[in-house]
Amino acid sequence: MVISASIAIGYVVAYFAPYLALPAWWHEWAVGIPVLLFVLLALVISMWIGWTMLTTPPPEPFEPQSPAPAESKPSEEQAKQ
Repeated sequence: MVISASIAIGYVVAYFAPYLALPAWWHEWAVGIPVLLFVLLALVISMWIGWTMLTTPPPEPFEPQSPAPAESKPSEEQAKQ
């Protein structure tokens, strides 16, 4: 929690660096790094989806089940016996 809070505070300070009399390049990096990471994340996800589509075997063809054979009704002679 402390590390996340420190990074968040550092990010806000870097984002507003020109207004805090800090080097202006901090602002550029504070904007550029997250954009770069999000673009790379989107590309990695799309590569993963493509790889999964490429390596997944096609499904088995669908064959409808044949109806179960009808049970033969006993003939009248068999029923009398």
